[in-house]
Amino acid sequence: MPGPTIPMPGPLRAALALVFLQVLMNGVFGASAQVQIAKQRSGGEEPFSILYAMTCLSYAFAAGLLVSWIAILFGYGWGRWSLLAFEVLSAIGGLANLAGGSLAAAVGLVLAGVVVTTLFREPVMTWFAAKAAQRRAGSTS
Repeated sequence: MPGPTIPMPGPLRAALALVFLQVLMNGVFGASAQVQIAKQRSGGEEPFSILYAMTCLSYAFAAGLLVSWIAILFGYGWGRWSLLAFEVLSAIGGLANLAGGSLAAAVGLVLAGVVVTTLFREPVMTWFAAKAAQRRAGSTS
C-alpha cells in the first residue's frame, strides 16, 4: 500500500514552470532557425553552418530540459542533477551571448539562476529525499 502523497514545494513548482517556459523558448528558437534555413535555401543561398548547429542545440536543450522536468515531476533526484547541468550550460551560453552584446541573454541568465538556486533550497531537497524514501518503501513491500 503506497504512503500518502508528498506535496511538491511551491518554489519547485514555480521553478518547473520556468523550466517549461525554457523548453518552449528553445523549441520556438529551433523552429525559427529551421524557417530561416528554408528561406535561405528557397532564395538559392546556402545557409550558414551555424544555423544548423543552433537548430540542433536548441532542440537538444528542449528535449533534455523536458526529460529533466518530467523526472522531477516524479520526484527522481537524477532529474535535479541533469537539470542543473542543462542550466549551467545555458548560463555559459548566456554569458557568451551577453559578452557578444545580446542583452536578451540576461533573461536566460536570470531564469537559470532562479532554477538552480531553487533546486538546492532545503524544502526542495527534503522533498526529493522523501520521494526517494517513499519509492524505496514501496519497492520493499
